[in-house]
Amino acid sequence: MMKRLLLAALFATGTALAAPPAIEDFQRPPAFSGAVLSPDGRHVAAIINPDGKTTSLAVIATDKPGEATPLKTFGQADIRQVFWLDNERLAFTVRPRVDGEGRAIGAGLWTLNRDGSSLRQWVNPDNRGSVDSTPQARRALDGNWSLYQAPLPDRPGELVLRHHVGGLQGWVTHVELARLDVATGQRRALTEGAPDKTLHWVLDAAGNPAFAFGSNGRGGSRVMWRNAEGQWAQWHETGDGDPARRPLAIDRAGRLYLMVNENGRMALHRADSLAPDAPTVRVLGSSTYSLAPQLLRDADSDELVGVHFEAEVPQTAWFAPALAAAQADIDRQLPGAANQIDCLRCLAVPTLLVRSYSDRRPPRYFLYDREAGRLTALASSMPWMGEGRPRQLATTAARDGLRLPLVVTHPVLPAPGPAPTVLLVHGGPWVRGNHWAWQPEPQFYASRGYLVLEVDFRGSAGYGTRHLHAGDKQWGLKMQDDLDDALAWAVKQGLANPRRVCIVGASYGGYAALMGLSRGNVACAVASLGPTDLAKLTSRHWSDFDEESLNFSLPRRLGDPVTDAALLTANSPIRLVDKLQGPLLLAYGERDQRVPLAHGTELRDALTAAGRPPEWVAYPGEGHGFYKWEHRQDHWQRIEAFLAQHLALKN
Repeated sequence: MMKRLLLAALFATGTALAAPPAIEDFQRPPAFSGAVLSPDGRHVAAIINPDGKTTSLAVIATDKPGEATPLKTFGQADIRQVFWLDNERLAFTVRPRVDGEGRAIGAGLWTLNRDGSSLRQWVNPDNRGSVDSTPQARRALDGNWSLYQAPLPDRPGELVLRHHVGGLQGWVTHVELARLDVATGQRRALTEGAPDKTLHWVLDAAGNPAFAFGSNGRGGSRVMWRNAEGQWAQWHETGDGDPARRPLAIDRAGRLYLMVNENGRMALHRADSLAPDAPTVRVLGSSTYSLAPQLLRDADSDELVGVHFEAEVPQTAWFAPALAAAQADIDRQLPGAANQIDCLRCLAVPTLLVRSYSDRRPPRYFLYDREAGRLTALASSMPWMGEGRPRQLATTAARDGLRLPLVVTHPVLPAPGPAPTVLLVHGGPWVRGNHWAWQPEPQFYASRGYLVLEVDFRGSAGYGTRHLHAGDKQWGLKMQDDLDDALAWAVKQGLANPRRVCIVGASYGGYAALMGLSRGNVACAVASLGPTDLAKLTSRHWSDFDEESLNFSLPRRLGDPVTDAALLTANSPIRLVDKLQGPLLLAYGERDQRVPLAHGTELRDALTAAGRPPEWVAYPGEGHGFYKWEHRQDHWQRIEAFLAQHLALKN
C-alpha cells in the first residue's frame, strides 16, 4: 500500500495574486480531478497529480477528508475517468502521454479493489490490431476498445465496452458493443445484426440495446429501434445534421428520456413508451439554448431526481425536494459559483460530493453533510491559481439582427478606460464556444492586461438550428461580420481600444484570424492551425473528412467544391495575400491531417515573397493541436511576446 497523501496542500486560498501567474501555471494538469462518490457515500475516488507529472488513482474516506490513499500510479500515462462498480471495486480509464496527433490513441481500461488489490488491465491502447482474442481471453483487448458508459449500479459486475470498427481509409464506420464480466473475463457481443453505420447506442434497464443511431449515408442522421417484435426498424430520420428526436436513456419502468427539437432548440422530454409515435411530456427546456443535459437518476429508485445542464451558466434542476433544499444551502455557503452535486444513491447517503467552480476559479471539491448542513473542503483542482478575472456574459445584435452571445473577460488595468483587446475566436466552427466557467486561455490573456472578447458567431452550436444554419456558406462573410459587430459593441461600451486589437484563434479560429487581418480592422493576428485554402479543405485529396462529410455535410455548411468554387476561392486567405498587411504569427503542426502543413507553408512563402514575412513556427510530431508540454509552453510564450510587441499604444 502506498503512503497516504495529505490533501491540505491541495486546497486553494482563493486570494488574488499580486503578480500574474506563469504560463506553466495555466497549462499544468489539475492536481485533483474526476472525483466520484461511492454508492454508500463513504469514499471518494479521484485522480491526483500533485507534481504535474504523475497521475494516481486515490481514495479518500469521507470521515477522514484530509487524507488520500493512492492506489495506482502512472508516470507516463494519464488517468482520465474513474467509476465505482460497487462500494468495494473501481474501474478507471488510462491514456498514455500522447504524441502530437493525440486523438489517435484510445484509453486503456483497468479495474481494482478499493484496497488496491486485484488490479487488472482490460484494454491496452498500445496493443492494436490483435486477431487472436477470445471472449475468455485474460489478456488486454487492443486500443480500438474502450468503456462505453459508466457502470450501471444494478449491474455492478459488468462493463459495457465499445469497439470502433474502421474502414480501409481509417475512418470509423460503425461501433459495436460487448458486455464484459469482470469476474470471469468473459465477453459477449451485444449488437450482432445491428443496423449499418451505427455510432451510438441506448441500452434498456437490462443492459440490452434498444436504440441505434448514426448516419443515414446522405449527411443526415437515422435512429433505429428494436420494436415489439424484436426487429430493428426506423424510429426517426433527419435529412441534415443531428436527429430532431434523440433517445437518451430508458429507466426500469420502461420510460424513455429523449431530446426533442422545440422550434430549433433541443429540450428534454419523457415518454411512457419507446414507440416513435408515443406522446411526450416536456421535462426541461430553454427558449434560448439547445440543452445537452446530464440525467441524475437515483440508483435505488431509478427515478429522475435532477438534471445538470448549461444554459447561460451551468446549473441543476432538482425534482427531489430534499436535494433542492441541499442545493440551496450549498449555494448559500458557496455564492457566485456553479455547485454541482455528485451522488449515486442521492436520497439515501448522508454525505454529498460537491464540485464548485465559477468564472474566476477552477473547480474545487467539498463534502456536504446533509444532516448538519456543513461543508468540508476536500481539494482544489489547481490550488496554485489565485482568483482570476471576472467573465461578463452579454449579448449584442449582428447587423442583420441575429442575436450574438458574448463573453468578456476583464483584465486588471493600471488606469480606467478602453483596454488592449484579444478577440479570441473558437474553433470548430460548429460547436458552442462560449462558456461562463473559468478557462485557461482567456484568463491567461486577461492576466497580461488584455480584455478578452469571445463571441458565438453564426454557425456556432448550442443556440438552435437558426443560429447554426445562419452560418451555412458564410465563412469569411457573415460569420466574419459577426466578429466585427461584436468588437464594435465592445468599443461602444468603452471596453475595447479599437486601435489595440489582436484577433487570435486556432483551427477555424485561425482561419477567422487571417480573414480578420485581411479586413484591416485589427492591429495584428495570431493564426494557429488555420486553413488558408478552402478548396483544399473540401478536397478528398487533402482533407481528412470522411466521404459522407465531403459529399454532403461540407458542401452544405462550407460550400460545394464545384458549384461554389468561386465562393471558396474568394474567401481563402491564400488568395488575399495583398490584404494581409498587419503583423501575423502563424503556428502549425507538421503532422496535421485536418489542416495539412501546406496550408501554412504556402501562405508563409507568399507573404515572404511579398516582402511581409510572418512570424512562423511548425511543431514536429504535432497534429491538429499542440499536445506536447514543451510545444504548448513555446506557443504561449510566442503569443505573449507577440501581443506585447504589437498591442503597444498607437497614436
